[in-house]
Amino acid sequence: MHLSPATRTDLDALLGSVIEDSATAEAAVARCFDATSPILLSRRDDLTWVRLDSTNGEPDPSVELDQSDYAALECSSGPLVRRGVAIGGYALLAETEFDTDDLALLSRICVWLTLIRTLDAARSEVSDFHDESRVVGDLAKQVLSVADLDQVLLTIPTETLRMSESDICGVFLREGDELRMRSCVGHRLVETSRLRMGKGQGVAGMVFETGAPAKVDSYLQDMRISNDFMSLAENEETRSALAVPLNLGDDLVGVLEVWRRRYSSFTGRDLRRLEALADLATIAIDNARLYDSQRSALTDLESTRARLQGQISLLDETARLQKSLIDIVLENGAVFARVARTLHDYLGGTVAVVTADGVIEARYPRDADTQAIDAACTHARESLTRDVGPIRSVGEQPIWLHPIELGNDQFGMVCAQGSTAGDDRTQVACQQAALACALFHLQQRAASLARAEALDQILWDLMDGSPEQRAAARGRAQQMGIWLRGWHRILYGSIENLDSIAHQEEWSISSSDRARRAILDSVRSLTSPAQPTLAGLRGNRLVALVPIHDRDRARDFLRSLNAQLTADHPDITFSWGLSTARDKPAHYVEAFSEARTALAAAQRLGSVSLYDDLGIVRLLLGHEDADFQSFVREITGPLKNYDRQNAGSLMQTLRAYFDSNCSQKDAAELLYIHHKTLAYRLDRIRKLTGLDLSQHSDRMRADLALRLLEVSEQAEQPETDVP
Repeated sequence: MHLSPATRTDLDALLGSVIEDSATAEAAVARCFDATSPILLSRRDDLTWVRLDSTNGEPDPSVELDQSDYAALECSSGPLVRRGVAIGGYALLAETEFDTDDLALLSRICVWLTLIRTLDAARSEVSDFHDESRVVGDLAKQVLSVADLDQVLLTIPTETLRMSESDICGVFLREGDELRMRSCVGHRLVETSRLRMGKGQGVAGMVFETGAPAKVDSYLQDMRISNDFMSLAENEETRSALAVPLNLGDDLVGVLEVWRRRYSSFTGRDLRRLEALADLATIAIDNARLYDSQRSALTDLESTRARLQGQISLLDETARLQKSLIDIVLENGAVFARVARTLHDYLGGTVAVVTADGVIEARYPRDADTQAIDAACTHARESLTRDVGPIRSVGEQPIWLHPIELGNDQFGMVCAQGSTAGDDRTQVACQQAALACALFHLQQRAASLARAEALDQILWDLMDGSPEQRAAARGRAQQMGIWLRGWHRILYGSIENLDSIAHQEEWSISSSDRARRAILDSVRSLTSPAQPTLAGLRGNRLVALVPIHDRDRARDFLRSLNAQLTADHPDITFSWGLSTARDKPAHYVEAFSEARTALAAAQRLGSVSLYDDLGIVRLLLGHEDADFQSFVREITGPLKNYDRQNAGSLMQTLRAYFDSNCSQKDAAELLYIHHKTLAYRLDRIRKLTGLDLSQHSDRMRADLALRLLEVSEQAEQPETDVP
């Protein structure tokens, strides 16, 4: 077909004119082709071609165009080449072919429209740049003025949605290896606001994986998109998406993404806008985080300052309380009662000091009902014998308990009921009171230990010290109120298997020492038939001074001692030796030697041994000459004293009795006395010496004593010259 001359004239005139508005130019060209013209003027909008109305140049939606024809024109191929022309987004298409001159003219018209449209777009873009700069500036002020992170995350998608001409906008923040939606606007489904994506999942996952912007023009058809969120995209009716990273330095902190519910191609301008908004968002998020961190630090500092101020106030109060309690301990005298009253004045309520066995040592007020405190102490002893925590609750009213401890020893508890002070003050006050009571126990223990050590030294000085040490020990004993007058026997004992038990049980040194002290306490606590005057321990050897004279009571003492220790320490074995009685401290050295001899006999012959009952055995086990003398003196001394005071002849009678082979008849004839007189003398000997001459062992002791006496008397006689 051919263009009419009028149409060519009008088109040539348009090519020589200057029109700045693309819409005016499009309308002018459209009017050159009336409604009856077979030539269609079309324009490409985004991805589709639309017919421009010949009257006003506006798109005519009522006319559907064959998009494939226009695609062929753009490619300049196929049979449609001579039916029209398509250049720069404009096309003129007819049903029949044009000649060469007409096609050239139509091409110039398309180029002319394209230039005007490009110029118009440039002016519009410049205007948009100004508007965008103004909007971005306003948005920057708004975003950067928001200090709260949650508010920032709400502001960013709202403004981004408006500027990007999109339908949905969301901000993802990175949490480890995952992106989590922190803020979303424009969504229809709640699942969209709760999205979580890993690397490669969805458009945001692509950005997370590559660190670069990503876009899709057809979400459901793009093969790059994973299938993880297809159903959600269908329900949200999303068609296209654009996402950019939120980078802080080299670190990706999140992703900003927009979706459209229409098919569209995001332009470079859209990308530039979103990246600018992403930069603002990153700065705003970082500022908000810094602000939150600073605000949190300030809050922590204020809280710390308040807590420290409270602690300083508490320390000042408790320091005054501690000074009062320590003054009470140093002054002595009714310490527990004064501690209870002082603690009551500080805390209010009822205060009690309870011993380890549950006895209330002191309380204040004195008429207060302590039934609840008794129950709390019972509960504490049953549930936590050693480590009673600082607080327990019994019933509705709280009761504070704090143990009174020294090392591994617990002496009781300090109890406070109905305190009007705060928890911290009550706890610290109970601790201070418990510490004061513990210091008092420590003071008493130190005094007891010092006295025990002094008495122990006195005892050992009396046993095996030099004459000067024994004399000094007697003086110290008198100063400390120790009564050494009267008859005493020396007890000497050995703890036989304590070391082997300690090795088997893997005891520490302190455990072994505690076991030894417990054994010593058992000996000191023995009261029947007599309580030791002094008792001391060195290693596994124990010595005691026992106020017993009678031999039978001495035997009872050894039996009671053995029974007591067996009951208190069933796994430990002992050996004991008990000396004869001495009425003067100067003779304790000899008695100690006897006790050692008796202990040696006990270790060989039995667990206990009384020196009086050893007889000849003492001579076999003794190690000193004085032992022979005492053996002889024990038997013959009473008889010689009787003969000297009564002009008697008991010594002569005893010699005659043994010379007559222990026959009373023969002895009476040898002495020229009546047999009844002999029987009377033998009974007197029994009463004076305690020997029963009808017993073989007693006869042997008496006979040996007489023979040793004779040897001693002969050795003392002066030698005479033989003529």
